[in-house]
Amino acid sequence: MSSVVFRAVQRTASFGTLVVAGAMTSAAVVSVVSAQDAPKPQPVATAPAPRTALPLKLAPRPTKSAITADDLMTRLYIFADDSLQGRDAGTEGSFKATELLAREAKRLGLQPAGDSGTFFQTLPLKSKKVDPMSSFVAGGASLELGKEWGFKSGSSMTFNDTPVVFGGVMGEAASLPADQVAGKLVVLTVPLSQTAVQQAVEGDVDVPAGAAGIMLVVPPQAAGVFGYVLRPSVFVDDPAFGGPRLFIGAGAMSKLFTSPVSALKAGAIGATVNIKAVLDVTPSPFAARNVVAILPGSDPKLKNQYVAVGAHSDHVGMSRRAVDHDSVLIFNRIVRPGGAENDDKMGNAEQFSQVNAELAEMRKSSPTRRDSIFNGADDDGSGSVAVQEIAELLSTMKVKPKRSTLFVWHVGEEKGLWGSKFFTAHATVSRDSIVAQLNIDMVGRGSATDLTGTSKEGQDLRGGPDYLQLVGSRRLSTELGDLVESVNKSKKHNMVFDYGMDANDHPMNIYCRSDHYEYAKWGVPVTFFTTGGHSAYHQLTDEPQYIDYPHMERVAKLIADVALDLGNRAGRPVVNQPKLDPRGTCKQ
Repeated sequence: MSSVVFRAVQRTASFGTLVVAGAMTSAAVVSVVSAQDAPKPQPVATAPAPRTALPLKLAPRPTKSAITADDLMTRLYIFADDSLQGRDAGTEGSFKATELLAREAKRLGLQPAGDSGTFFQTLPLKSKKVDPMSSFVAGGASLELGKEWGFKSGSSMTFNDTPVVFGGVMGEAASLPADQVAGKLVVLTVPLSQTAVQQAVEGDVDVPAGAAGIMLVVPPQAAGVFGYVLRPSVFVDDPAFGGPRLFIGAGAMSKLFTSPVSALKAGAIGATVNIKAVLDVTPSPFAARNVVAILPGSDPKLKNQYVAVGAHSDHVGMSRRAVDHDSVLIFNRIVRPGGAENDDKMGNAEQFSQVNAELAEMRKSSPTRRDSIFNGADDDGSGSVAVQEIAELLSTMKVKPKRSTLFVWHVGEEKGLWGSKFFTAHATVSRDSIVAQLNIDMVGRGSATDLTGTSKEGQDLRGGPDYLQLVGSRRLSTELGDLVESVNKSKKHNMVFDYGMDANDHPMNIYCRSDHYEYAKWGVPVTFFTTGGHSAYHQLTDEPQYIDYPHMERVAKLIADVALDLGNRAGRPVVNQPKLDPRGTCKQ
């Protein structure tokens, strides 16, 4: 599951003589809300956790047609192996992971539904680096790159003797006549809110027809935008990911207009600017690929509709240096029970004593293991292999579901929902033919000792023997939410659903943080299935030996039955709730 909108960065924390890997957390470059405003889960003192009985490595075994814990274990030990180096999108590890997925889809007899008759849908992934000699001159005055101005684009941009025109407030501005914007840069002020700044950086912002481009005025409280957009990065060079745009600081507006912003009216003409925004752009050495496969439906008419079942294949890669695996394991369980969600918690003396005592006890039977790979067994190896098991079950049925089943293993979810955004923008089947999307992300944990999340009010949520979180199941179609409940009961899965993370205005915003959202924004009913967070979330300790495979089997069987019900029912789930703005910013 994606941390938030922005790419995770690594921190480390040290205590005593131990050094532990810190949480993978968002680079909160545009935060305009105090961190104290969001509820924080509280650590719980626990007894030493028993050493796992599962091995570090496992020899693969042939899988069966049924969904079983043994099959899930076999698949996950392969998919979350060190050899895939954390499956970071655009790396060799991710490339190898998608090879494994495509090979298995072919073995199961699924039809390729990617590019040019293959199982792969390749994203135009590139690397970019800003040339520090990029320049911005307004009416003879220069602006300092990274402090007063910046830009986001997939290629270099040049504006010679280009006038600017004030367009008003982003999202609220009335359209200016074509003759007022023709050949000009339209300047829009960004409101002071997290949603608005996020929209300015990552979302769609309309460029008036005939205008030379847009320039967004960043509030002083969000000046971190400049560092974010100017840092070297990988990106998807596609219009669906937002068009080019310039950014200037609010303090630089005096170099563009003679009147203060408060006195400006839409249509006011400002200075003439000369801008050279120069990028060094190179293709990614390894392709970032969605894996797309179809199990054709058995009904001649309904086979042209699709039940989409998906997960994300990527994780967050590798640490720059190896650290002691067991130190991380114990530290996070005691100090950061939510893993990356608790990256602000550094621990106290009492906790450090407990950590060191448990580590000393562990050292009596277990040697130090240096670790630098974020294996992503739960996030989202668990979802990826659950989709494989569901595909194997459905593909071996004598009578296939009436509707076709669309399996998509999305890439780059951890980068900001890249694969699902690209797939839904360039769907290889008609987007309107997808009747529902079932997203499976982190379904390998959920025990009573796991901090699976927090309620909207900030109370801890904990797992249990029958635990499963659902998010979004009734946000577009109450019928879909009722269907999931009905299947759980009628098929005697007896899972206990936790809707605590699905509350409106929940500060963790989970509805917007995994691939289902990219389907929901286009009006496709979705359900997000997850066993929730835990102390290994985005940590080096998210490894196959810590997964609860019998619990994971139950979750996968439930989702398979939901997919079967959707595939065989007479009608598609009715969308009876307000639809989202596909060009807007998601807010739960």
